[in-house]
Amino acid sequence: MRLSIQVILTLALMLLLTSSVMAAPLVSIVFSANNCGNIAPCPVCGNKALGGLARRATAFDGIRKNQTADSRTVFIAGPYEFLDEDNSAAPADAAWPALSKAFNLLGYTSGCVSPAEAKEFADRGLSIPSNWKVLGKDVQSQVLETPNGKIGLVFFPVLNKHEATPSPETIDSIVKEAKRLKPTVKLLVGVSGWGVYNESVFLDSALPVLDVLLGGGEGAGFAAKPSTNSRTLWMHSYTKGKAVYALDILAWPTATGFTGEPGTQYASRAILLDMSYAQDPAMEGLFKDITPPQDNPK
Repeated sequence: MRLSIQVILTLALMLLLTSSVMAAPLVSIVFSANNCGNIAPCPVCGNKALGGLARRATAFDGIRKNQTADSRTVFIAGPYEFLDEDNSAAPADAAWPALSKAFNLLGYTSGCVSPAEAKEFADRGLSIPSNWKVLGKDVQSQVLETPNGKIGLVFFPVLNKHEATPSPETIDSIVKEAKRLKPTVKLLVGVSGWGVYNESVFLDSALPVLDVLLGGGEGAGFAAKPSTNSRTLWMHSYTKGKAVYALDILAWPTATGFTGEPGTQYASRAILLDMSYAQDPAMEGLFKDITPPQDNPK
C-alpha cells in the first residue's frame, strides 16, 4: 500500500513538471539585427553556410505555425539589417527594392532602421515597413498589443559619434521614457543599436528600468541573460544574419525585474540558420537575379 502511494505521488509530480514544461509562454520575442544587407547564407562561417533571408523566412513561418491561441510571438528588428554600423558596405542598387519587399514578407511586428538606412530607402523612393521607426537624436516608444498584455518598446536614440560613451543626458532621456511607459505595460523592452560596450554602460547606469534589452551594433551575439548589475534580460544580435534570437516570457517580471533562473520566468535560445532550414521559395524568388552582397567586409 505504501508503495502504491509513493508511485501515485511520483506520477503526480511528473505530470506537474510536464505540464509546467509544456505551458505556453505569455509572450515570445524573436529578435534580429546586424544583417548588414546580406541576402544569402554566409559561405565562410566556420565549416557551415549560415544565415540567409530565405532560411529566416522558413524559420519565422515555423514559429508562427507553432504558436498557440493564448500566446503570441512578436518579431522585432533592430538596426543595421540593411547597412553595417559604419555604412562602409552596402547592397547593390538592384537589391534595395527586393530587400524592401523581403522585410515586408517577413512580417515583423515592429522594428527600426538607422538614419543612413532610412536615407538609402528614401533616395530610391522606397519605404521601410509602416510599423518601423527611424532612429534619431531623441528616444522613441511604441506599445504592442498581445493576448496576455501590452508590451512597451523603447527605441534608443542614435549616439553622438563624438562621444565615446552615452552621455548622462541621453541615459536620463531613456530612463524618463521607460518610467513613463512602465506602469501601462506588462513588459518593457529596450531596442538599441549602441553595441555591447555602450549597452553595458547603460545597464550599469540605469538598473533595472527595462525588463529586456535587445541590442544591435558591435559585439558578439548572445541569447538573453541577466545583465551583470541588474535584473534586465539582455540579448544581443549576431552579425550578418547568421542567427536570430528567441526569448520566451514564462512569467511577467516583478518590480525588480527577472530574478528567477532560466526555465522559470524565461527561456531563451539562438536560432542558428543552418542547413536544417530550407530556402523559402518566395523569398528566393525576390533575389534570383541579384548577386548577393557577400563581399561585405564585416
